[in-house]
Amino acid sequence: MGFTAPWLLAGLAALSLPLWLHLLKRHKTPPEPFSSLMFFEQREQSSVRQHRLDFLLLLSLRLLLLVLLVLAFAGPYWKSGAPLARTERKLTVAAIDNSFSMRQGGRLEQAKREAAALLSRLGPESQGQVVAFAGQVQLMGEPTSDATALRSAVQAIRQEDTRGSFGDLVRALRSIAQSARTGLDVHVFSDFQKTAMPAGFAELSLPPGAVLTPHPVAEGRLPNWAVESVSAPHRLEQNQKGRVQAVIAGYGTPEAELKVSLLVRGAAVESKPVRVPESGRASVEFTSLTVPHGWSRAEVRIEKRDEFPEDDRFLFAVEHSDPMPVLFIHEPRDTRSPIYFRTALDAATQSAFTVQAATPIQLGGVEVGRYAFVVLSNVVSLPPDFEQKLRDYVEKG
Repeated sequence: MGFTAPWLLAGLAALSLPLWLHLLKRHKTPPEPFSSLMFFEQREQSSVRQHRLDFLLLLSLRLLLLVLLVLAFAGPYWKSGAPLARTERKLTVAAIDNSFSMRQGGRLEQAKREAAALLSRLGPESQGQVVAFAGQVQLMGEPTSDATALRSAVQAIRQEDTRGSFGDLVRALRSIAQSARTGLDVHVFSDFQKTAMPAGFAELSLPPGAVLTPHPVAEGRLPNWAVESVSAPHRLEQNQKGRVQAVIAGYGTPEAELKVSLLVRGAAVESKPVRVPESGRASVEFTSLTVPHGWSRAEVRIEKRDEFPEDDRFLFAVEHSDPMPVLFIHEPRDTRSPIYFRTALDAATQSAFTVQAATPIQLGGVEVGRYAFVVLSNVVSLPPDFEQKLRDYVEKG
């Protein structure tokens, strides 16, 4: 037998207090002067032995209460020479984080190696299961004692581009425990990013009988520069140059000057130096974005590579197309409406459309299908053939 806090046994010295109250302290009744005893009723004095017996029972109860309190705070335990036999077999769950941050420094490969080594040490009667978690939780297989199947499940885990979620992992563990009807021995292999934590700690409550063992794979914080955001136009017209603004951020980084480039279809268009403060942010602007006709893939890239190269660039797409024609139909007397409409449309869409104005008399031979849309500005009537073409144009979408 032992105690987890043996120094608290000094509290047994408090047993002297009830001993002093019951044995050493004598009850004394001070005499009081009284004129006559004739009004007192005569009765026999109660047994002193009975009082002493009551006092001894009360003393014993008080002493026993103090002893139990001291022993409870001291934390007694019993040692056994032989190990206790296991009455319940637990399912070993290897949960591997495959979120975006695990790309840094080969963390995912390290987590897979450690998980495979853990599962290889399971006994022939023990079962294991592999779980991958990022934005979603993936069960890589059913519980099994086959070492080859467990090793293949670990190797089948692929990198994801989303952040991890410990809340989703715990919910999946509750479902696994309910299906397995046994306790869980959970091993989590992760870099334990703060962004993976849920809003409340109640969401991290493990199922009953589950034991959690963390396996951190991030030995230290690695410096990382990233293209945090990019603001660029989605569409450019002929001979038009676009403006691109980017924010470069540093996480755990010293102050440094970085070279940032704008690329279109893999070719550098413009490069600029940017000084990023310590663990801070800096902005850079490119004003020479030009793209060929059609859709083009563009990117803003940090030329200096770090241990996390996946966020050193930011991809976006830009379309270069001719302005689409718009048919504006108005009455002959109304000459101002086309001007107002053209001015408003150019200001709102950055010249993505060209307005072609026409009166009902000028609609002969006009093909409605070649226009992006048709505007009727207070038109009284239309030619019958054009009205039918317009009806077909609307019905076909």
